[in-house]
Amino acid sequence: MSVSSDVQTQAPATGPSAPNGHTSRRAATRHRLISAGTELFAKRGIHEVTTAQIARHAGVATGTFYLHFSDKHALFQELVFAALADLRAQQEEAVAGRAPGEDELEVRIEALVRFTEAQRDLIRVVFARGPESGRVTEEIHDRVARGLEARLAERVAAEGLPLHPGAAAQARAATLIRVIAWWAEDPTRATSAEIVQTLFHLEPGRSVAAESSSLSAATDSTD
Repeated sequence: MSVSSDVQTQAPATGPSAPNGHTSRRAATRHRLISAGTELFAKRGIHEVTTAQIARHAGVATGTFYLHFSDKHALFQELVFAALADLRAQQEEAVAGRAPGEDELEVRIEALVRFTEAQRDLIRVVFARGPESGRVTEEIHDRVARGLEARLAERVAAEGLPLHPGAAAQARAATLIRVIAWWAEDPTRATSAEIVQTLFHLEPGRSVAAESSSLSAATDSTD
């Protein structure tokens, strides 16, 4: 699926039934710019695209671009975080509809992997190596880590895990982002099922439990 297919261009409202026609036309122009930017970023990468090219692709003047966005990074950031909001919604929907006994973490990871498959071009652009996407990548990492820290803190308190929630969240966020970016670059590197299971078993609490079990087994074998 092309990432641009998920950005719908809205036609401006006109005529007597559109009392706020100016606002509608402005919204339609913004959507065209986002759609054009998404398509060009996916094809060429953010560093190869200019604001003039985005404007031309959207069918507007370059000056019009700057009425909506300060630069191409601002547009890029908006479409990225809109996609992340969509991912969160998909994960919450998957968790709410999971079958009895299904692990919530695994369900969330499965939703992440499905999202990556559907938005592979966007993922590749977002996490491309180099300074152009660095600011967005850092912000994504921080947002992911903040969300993870709250959940890990609950687990640490409930299960007595020997983890610092903040440190574990930083490690977990970095792992998630790097694995997803690595897989998006070349989907033949692993199957979606392998990515799900790998990320699932690399979860900090699960890794600690596995290491504790291994240590216990090793100790028992020496008795």
